[in-house]
Amino acid sequence: MVSKLLTRTQLEQLFKKNNTSIALKKGQNFVICDKCRTIVTYKSSTGTGGLKKHLASCDKITLSNTTQSIITTYYTTSKPSIIPEKIKKEVTNAYLEFIALDGRPFEIVSRIGFKNMLETIFKAGKITANSQSTEISDLLPHPTTVSTPSQLRNDIIFFFYRRSYAVVIDMWTEKYSGIHYCGATVREIDENFYLHSFSLGCKPYTLANQTAPNIRKFIDDLLHDYGLSLNTNSFIVTDNEPKMLAALRGANRVGCSDHYINKALEHAFTSPKSNCVEVIQVFDIVGSLVENFRRCHRQIKLSRKLQTFSVTRFSGAYYMLNVFNITYNERVDAFSGSHYNGFESLDKDLLYQLCEFIRSFDEVITTLSEETQPTLHKVIPLRCLLINHCTPKPDDISGMMKIKLFLQERIMDKWPIQSEHLLATLLHPRLRDFSGDQALKDRAIELLQSSISSSADSSSNNTSSCNSSLSSSVDNSITPKKTNILSLCYDKPRATKPALDEILLWLQSDFSKDFINDDLLLFWRREKDDFPSIAKIARKDMFDSKNVLTTNELKRKPDNIHEQDDDSDHYASKKLKVIEIDECMFSSDDCENDDYESEKGN
Repeated sequence: MVSKLLTRTQLEQLFKKNNTSIALKKGQNFVICDKCRTIVTYKSSTGTGGLKKHLASCDKITLSNTTQSIITTYYTTSKPSIIPEKIKKEVTNAYLEFIALDGRPFEIVSRIGFKNMLETIFKAGKITANSQSTEISDLLPHPTTVSTPSQLRNDIIFFFYRRSYAVVIDMWTEKYSGIHYCGATVREIDENFYLHSFSLGCKPYTLANQTAPNIRKFIDDLLHDYGLSLNTNSFIVTDNEPKMLAALRGANRVGCSDHYINKALEHAFTSPKSNCVEVIQVFDIVGSLVENFRRCHRQIKLSRKLQTFSVTRFSGAYYMLNVFNITYNERVDAFSGSHYNGFESLDKDLLYQLCEFIRSFDEVITTLSEETQPTLHKVIPLRCLLINHCTPKPDDISGMMKIKLFLQERIMDKWPIQSEHLLATLLHPRLRDFSGDQALKDRAIELLQSSISSSADSSSNNTSSCNSSLSSSVDNSITPKKTNILSLCYDKPRATKPALDEILLWLQSDFSKDFINDDLLLFWRREKDDFPSIAKIARKDMFDSKNVLTTNELKRKPDNIHEQDDDSDHYASKKLKVIEIDECMFSSDDCENDDYESEKGN
């Protein structure tokens, strides 16, 4: 009799019934499902892994979502990620090229925004790794990308339609790449005397050369994109260099007062023609010592960080000299060799008096750089204040005597008073007397009368043109009847004349109690109904001549300048809500004066 081998199914049935007739010749480890009694092989290498897989597919087991365990914490691998040296070197070289080509500070690699951008690009690279057609340019936005640019452009065109506004132009050169840039800002005061500011953009200067016609063409094209132009209703604020004067000939140009002051100080400290020999010597010694101390990386030992002089930064000479004067005693033993001899030869008394003297210039620049209020009315009184401040005193030392005489002459000759300054000062409730200068006051009153007459004539012309257009549509065959024959003898309508009574009332009124906190916009918001003609002139002439672009903000430092880094001077204080349509930011040390850059101020 031949024995027949049992099948797997038959064996499983015998095992389930615990049949004693079956005996295993070779031991086999196994486990049995408690629900369906299915036999699963057990191995020491896998443990209960086989049974776990069976439970997942067992028909008699129903898994409940409420009892399932959920993974809430993940542990990172204990093994550090190993990056090949070749890749690290390529990244380092690319970073150095980025610093050199784009003129960025080395410190940018440690900043949060830069790291976040790289993290996002890194994740995007992982997702698009399998795509062979993806380029980095496909991931990066255009530098002029903003939300709904067309709508913003249309809003600006509508906002400035038939309004009076001021355009602020700024031109400069990026030092490392050599690319020239032009920035434009538009500022306007509406009918309710609220100040509005729009940053139109910072565009690369793409024309062949920088002649006056090309500069004018570039500015006109930039404004034309937003429906703006340099017309009789617009003012343009620029610096006072020959190229800009020639380019904007015929336009309502107002010189930048901060630029006048900054240029006067620059010539006093750097130009031999100023005849300020002692002052130039002190300035050169301090500049050399500051550069040496910064290169040696010993600033950490000082209580304040030293600052180098930059011609494109407002009050650059004051910041450098003042910080050096404050930390003078901390560097007594810090120099050696020729630098020690220079430190010993430094006139400490002259340095101290210089810092005290030019502090007023820095305060004037700060006052003229007010962001939330017009500043044109401040030009004449502050100019007069600086002229008086530069009057020599009998006890002044030789160096101070020379720089005072030079700056006084420079301000009087090179800082002109324009008609816009006169009107703005006369329309200020606390500056109408011009500090007792009757000649300036009389000129301002004549300008105000002329402006009101011109405004009234233009209004009457508009009215007559409207009436003529209406009358042309009426049938000429119909002759209106006269109420009586005497009406033919009535006086003819008089032409509108300047509101002399309104001007006299303005000059005689006392606003000492009404004018609070020097808020000129709030004052005119309250008084516009009492002085309607003058308020109309004030709104047109009281434009705020400052550039809100960060490029101009970088040319001056805040009061806590010692806490800032020269390579990270992106601290533009934007107290106004500015619509930035196209913005390009650079650190202050990356910008050079092109001898026609526009400074921030009036």
